Amino acid sequence: MLRISIYRSKPMRKKICALILAAAFFASCAINGKVDEQPKKQAAESTQASAEIKPAETAKNEPANPANLANKKNVFDEIKVTKTDCAGVDVGDSAVMAKQTFPIDFAPFTNSCFVTAYNPEYDDPPLESEFAIYKDGKKVFDFPGQFNGVEYGCWVEGAAFEDLNGDNLKDIIVAGMCSAKSAPYSENMVYVNTGKAFTTSEDANSKLADFKRIKDITDFVRKNQQIFFK
Repeated sequence: MLRISIYRSKPMRKKICALILAAAFFASCAINGKVDEQPKKQAAESTQASAEIKPAETAKNEPANPANLANKKNVFDEIKVTKTDCAGVDVGDSAVMAKQTFPIDFAPFTNSCFVTAYNPEYDDPPLESEFAIYKDGKKVFDFPGQFNGVEYGCWVEGAAFEDLNGDNLKDIIVAGMCSAKSAPYSENMVYVNTGKAFTTSEDANSKLADFKRIKDITDFVRKNQQIFFK
């Protein structure tokens, strides 16, 4: 009887051992599951923290406030002047002739405006015209010998900026008209760029009296440089 009891108890012991091993296996899986979830939780928290910090970091790279540029020294020299800027120049009681007003960016007046103004009481044609160079809203140069000395009844028909004698300095050509009893006549001018200012010669300009187009004026000057450049 004792042998039978012992013989039957061995399978029971095997079952018990199997149950114990199974329980240990599932317990291990449960523990591992919790351990595996912990890094995922930490990663999610790290990502959220990074997202919260990122806007503050990128704020350092935002463009500078344009209002602060006004405090920079010579900020006007760093900005290219546009035709709209030039047309907005204050010319006092006169009016800006936008059609004959241009931004210029060459020596000796870089980032400036060639501004033509006229008496607003006479807009067709725009009589009592005069032209000057403005920079930063202020007149910085008055052209000498405008309309070759004619003081009344003249206006600007066209203007151009070209190097006429190959010295790498842009000269200024102005096609002007003046009124007369019979009919308007031409008063054209060539302003030679000396590198420091612009000069003109009324005697030389008298050779241009028959021309009405800028191209005709420039062609004549290039072919007869000895008259205008001395």
